Amino acid sequence: MFRPFLALMLGVLLTATASAGPPGPPPECPPCWEEMECWPFPVPVRFEYRTETRYRTECRTEYKEVERVVCRRVPETVMKEIQETVVVPHWREELRQRTTLVPVRSVETRYRPVVRTEWVQEQRERTVMVPETQVVERQHRVVVPEVREEVRERTVMVPDVRMEERQRSVTVMRHVPETRVQQVITTRKVPVPVCNPCTGFMGMVCTIVPYISQQCITTLRPVPEQRCEKVTVAVPTYRAEKQQVRVAVPTYREEIHTEKVPVTTMRPRREAYTASVPVRREEMEAYQVPVVRMTPKVETYKVPVCEQRTEVRTRQVPVTTCREVREVVKEQVACRVPVKVPYEVTVCVPVFCE
Repeated sequence: MFRPFLALMLGVLLTATASAGPPGPPPECPPCWEEMECWPFPVPVRFEYRTETRYRTECRTEYKEVERVVCRRVPETVMKEIQETVVVPHWREELRQRTTLVPVRSVETRYRPVVRTEWVQEQRERTVMVPETQVVERQHRVVVPEVREEVRERTVMVPDVRMEERQRSVTVMRHVPETRVQQVITTRKVPVPVCNPCTGFMGMVCTIVPYISQQCITTLRPVPEQRCEKVTVAVPTYRAEKQQVRVAVPTYREEIHTEKVPVTTMRPRREAYTASVPVRREEMEAYQVPVVRMTPKVETYKVPVCEQRTEVRTRQVPVTTCREVREVVKEQVACRVPVKVPYEVTVCVPVFCE
């Protein structure tokens, strides 16, 4: 009984020391119970897994019967006798007269003036231009093209290449070692006080927690450097060179050519000819035309005339009325009922060894 009390006092003392001390890195984990044989008050502890039965409250839906009074409207149909006034159509025949136009066809003889053309032969004279062709010699100047060769001198630019030494700037990357501080995540063992739920005594358990530490890391940083180097470059140029070339020069000269040309002239000549002359003559021509005349005629015909008569008729009509009826009805109503449901839980429990 004295050992649990000492373990409880030791846990309280370590908790107070950890809370009152200045902030810093977590303390190192104390030795486990198996390594505490050299302590003046050893407290051995072991852990056991136990199965506990617990209860949780669940709401379930249940149905129960409830009586209710329902008012319903029941239709009732009754035959009633009603009177109504109806308009009935009545047809009768009526004699009427009308005047119509009847077409009458006949043939009439009519006269119209007609112009007739007759052709009469007459002797007439006319002047005609007769063409005459004569060959005449004529002279004209002609330009004759010629080509002569000349030797000429011309200057031609010939492409050439000359080597030239130049300087250029080159950027070179040099790696320089650099040391910098970086945060690294590690793990440490930290003592944590644990309370026994059965006995209520405090105990210490080691727990692994993450820890951030500062470490120095050496890295290579590229540094650009400017350097000047000599380069031989081929520079394209042009040089002047004289050449002799034969050139064809076009020229022309004038010549006088004589040629025979046909020349056509017109000579007037009178001649007699027979001409047809149209002569117009008017005369009267008789022709027949079909003529349609409309003659009035009186005719009698029958027309159906509709008259409206009023009659009183009696007929049976169904009349529907509704009356209220009260009924007692049983219904299923859903209710929420709380129920305790057991379930098992496996718990790790520390046990002090005697």
